[in-house]
Amino acid sequence: MLRPATTDALDRLIASAFDVDRELDMALVQLGVLPPLDLSVIRSWLTLDGVGVRARCNSDGHRIIDVLVERRIVASIGHDGAVELPFAASA
Repeated sequence: MLRPATTDALDRLIASAFDVDRELDMALVQLGVLPPLDLSVIRSWLTLDGVGVRARCNSDGHRIIDVLVERRIVASIGHDGAVELPFAASA
């Protein structure tokens, strides 16, 4: 069972996106996410202007990190490090 994600751990995740890969790896692991070999996709989402993050668990109990801009989910980082985008509304 995952421990609740603390505010400090979430803040560390954002800060680590501007640091070396090792720091981003450790921040992800601390939150229960297996870091992928290539961190560039995660890093690109976490370094957006005005980005925020929140942690939740899916129905299987795996950690999901939601990436937010203006309180809107723009991407989600799964427990396996895969980044998923929300469905885009089509006109």
